[in-house]
Amino acid sequence: MIPCLAVVRIGRRGGRLWLPLFLLWPLMLPFAAVLAVTCLVMARANGIAAAGALRTVWQTASGWRGMHIEVDSPEAAFQVRFI
Repeated sequence: MIPCLAVVRIGRRGGRLWLPLFLLWPLMLPFAAVLAVTCLVMARANGIAAAGALRTVWQTASGWRGMHIEVDSPEAAFQVRFI
């Protein structure tokens, strides 16, 4: 399942910002349609199964759920979690 929320934290003591990704998915639908067509065309040109190429794109987007990105240095701290 694709992630529905992103929790962003900037700084060590900074507050958390909850970004509702589920509101962005409908806005990204036209981009997803163009990406799907491009994926199908490239798959056919390279001899790759189209269903396999689309499945890989979906699995990559679904793989973001549970991902945790954290950057911590003496100058700055940044954290993103996809829920």
